[in-house]
Amino acid sequence: MTSWNGLLRKEWVLQRITFIVLIAFIIFIAASSFAPLAVGGKFDLIEITNTFSFLHMYFGALLFVHSLNTDMKRPDIWLHSPASIGKLLGAKMLIALLLVGVSSLVWSGIGVFTYFIGGFVGVIPEWPNLLKVLLTTVFAISASLPIWVIYKILALRVGWLAAIVMLIILFIGSILWGIMETVWHGFGPFAGSTLYAIVSIVLFTSGAILLEKKVRY
Repeated sequence: MTSWNGLLRKEWVLQRITFIVLIAFIIFIAASSFAPLAVGGKFDLIEITNTFSFLHMYFGALLFVHSLNTDMKRPDIWLHSPASIGKLLGAKMLIALLLVGVSSLVWSGIGVFTYFIGGFVGVIPEWPNLLKVLLTTVFAISASLPIWVIYKILALRVGWLAAIVMLIILFIGSILWGIMETVWHGFGPFAGSTLYAIVSIVLFTSGAILLEKKVRY
């Protein structure tokens, strides 16, 4: 438990500045989205929900990748740490998810405030939407790990061509995400959650294996 505490504190120090900047951006977007409701404007629940999910998914992935980039400036952190690479990466993901959770509370708080001002039902995210934010954020973080590692490896070998390969990988990833979204909407949250969890585990594990090989070799 002590090792986890140390790793989580380290990740908080690495990610806190980025978090503060991003949370300010989230507050701005949330206030802009909900402001018309407080004065009787039109409300599109689907659009607000999609914005909420989209922003927090990339919010978590950005925090995770920022932490990876910071640590890779000192590869000895990975080589000489007594913690396994799974624990090191797990701490990064946990802090990113925790910060996304805080951001979700801020977004929901603005929604609650709007509800009491304007009396609009539906502005507060319901549990399926919050569950989906969690799952899509875990998926985005898990997918960003192998993508980031592959880019770093290719950048050393083929230079700028690595960016083109990344575009192809991102295109394939968007298709995979679309399939998972289709399952979620077509078969319900349980089937969608199961698929999100399986894909995320596969991506995160493969990314961790690739990263370990990159660091050690």
